[in-house]
Amino acid sequence: MYTFLLGTHNLLRWIILLLLVVNLARHFTAINRPFVSIDKKLGLWLMIFAHIQLLLGLYEWFAGAWGFKNIENNGMAQVMQNDTARFFAIEHTISMIIAIALITFARGIYRKQLTDGKKHRRCILLYSLALLIILAMIPWPGMDQIGRSLIPNFGKV
Repeated sequence: MYTFLLGTHNLLRWIILLLLVVNLARHFTAINRPFVSIDKKLGLWLMIFAHIQLLLGLYEWFAGAWGFKNIENNGMAQVMQNDTARFFAIEHTISMIIAIALITFARGIYRKQLTDGKKHRRCILLYSLALLIILAMIPWPGMDQIGRSLIPNFGKV
């Protein structure tokens, strides 16, 4: 079960990155146009997938060996001294929560009483920050002991 959910978490990374790029492209090209239904829908889909990703990640943090159990078994001081353990227990987790919060804030922009241009610019800013954080904190292949496969591994299903 854990391996399957980890594979799903890996797959959702690609969907979220694609939706972030699509949302950014949409807002950049529509900056002088009205904030319309498609802007709201694309933001909603991004937020839904990001929140599903958050739930999977929190499950992995509590059920997997690299999160809470690692801190519980080794203590926070030991985890903080190990680069790999610190990355998964603290850095990756907190950074991704911040990125998902930025995505959620961007989704709420359409409700604000702002001009359409300001809505697009604020979405661009928030989505860009979220994208930068996500790209920086994904465990890419080649990162010493942290890197993970680009292709999801769902284990034995």
